[in-house]
Amino acid sequence: MTAGPVAITGASGFLGSHLVDAALEAGLPVRGVVRRPEALHRAVPAARADLADEAALTRAFEGASAVIANAALGSWQGPLSRYLEVNVDGLGRTLRAAAAAGVRRVVLISTVAVHRTRLWGAVDEGSPLVGDARPWANPSDLTTDWRYALSKARGEALAWRLAEELGLDLTALRPGPVYGPRDPKLTPAMCRRAAAPVVWAPTLAIPFVHAADVARAAVAALSRPQSRGRAFLLAGPPVPLSQLLAHLRRAQGGAGLLLPVPLPLAVRYDTRAAAQVLGFAPRPWTEGWVDAAATLPGPTLPG
Repeated sequence: MTAGPVAITGASGFLGSHLVDAALEAGLPVRGVVRRPEALHRAVPAARADLADEAALTRAFEGASAVIANAALGSWQGPLSRYLEVNVDGLGRTLRAAAAAGVRRVVLISTVAVHRTRLWGAVDEGSPLVGDARPWANPSDLTTDWRYALSKARGEALAWRLAEELGLDLTALRPGPVYGPRDPKLTPAMCRRAAAPVVWAPTLAIPFVHAADVARAAVAALSRPQSRGRAFLLAGPPVPLSQLLAHLRRAQGGAGLLLPVPLPLAVRYDTRAAAQVLGFAPRPWTEGWVDAAATLPGPTLPG
């Protein structure tokens, strides 16, 4: 990499804030590429740009050594048309702007949702991807917005095509459900659920991953040539929701009735490639969730 900054789109968001932290911890200069620079959680240089404005993105990427394409629309945030505009068309503009600005290295934050959900056996990077239309029955609909999954799959497919056409060195990272400090959605939702007087807790096991672990893998990819042209799954071991909710309740002195609902299914991802190439090592979920919950404002569980 050259001495230019790492340009991070969506740097003011949840995972984006952890990407900023990880880059700074690695000694890399950072440029946040955001719609509202005032929303950045740390004082780093910023460029104002929107995924709908390719010219602004090009200006924002000028002089950068690499781009981490993180900005995206998350689950349950609008109709399919909006997802396609942001997660497909917006990503296309991001990659074309990077090429126009002379940036060749791009790390894309994708998602495990680009894969078809498998409830038995582990998914690896070569497992089947989501098709071009919503399947009539998809187990992942229990936890993930199908619009999000479909748009991210189309976006990643477009990214690989553009990388070849534009001569970009692309790495795609596919994290599982992300939790951690500054999370506005999953982490507080799980804490609220654990705090209820009566909790119905399915034993379905989910492969949560801490935002800081994803961010460190993204920064590691920038300096590891063997990651170029490849996709990597980033997920923790599957944790039964019943165990997670019980752990959150116990950790903060909560009381009440927790009723496990037998659902002996688990979603697993094979992360050996990420461990070997990127040094990915998810932190113990028992520590990560308690630490994340402790950062939430106000009491999260009754004590």
